[in-house]
Amino acid sequence: MRKNLDGSASDHIVLVGTGAAAMAVLWRLCAARAHIRWYVDSADLGEEAVLAHALGGGRVELSFDDPLTASLDGATGIVIADGESRQDSLAERARASGVAVHFVGGSGLLGPTLAAVAAAVPA
Repeated sequence: MRKNLDGSASDHIVLVGTGAAAMAVLWRLCAARAHIRWYVDSADLGEEAVLAHALGGGRVELSFDDPLTASLDGATGIVIADGESRQDSLAERARASGVAVHFVGGSGLLGPTLAAVAAAVPA
């Protein structure tokens, strides 16, 4: 099930996860006015999804699809914030497609700064 909130499929950042680290990244990307395709693993995100949509000015696409099989077409970067080892195959597929991969831990983004991730997406 996919809910496309912005109508745009190109030049976006893929965010995978729903924990505290993912939410911190989501808010930062929204504040940077990035287009985001957010893969969530739970439908229990009502308030967070509404706030992200409002803060993101309609640039957040919410998806309940499996990110492991999802298309990376139009993605300029992917932020994996769920910490599951099964996401390694997603990271490998993204790198093979030329998409920058960033992992987020409990203390924040590991690797390039979020500003650099968001800067990769045209406004």
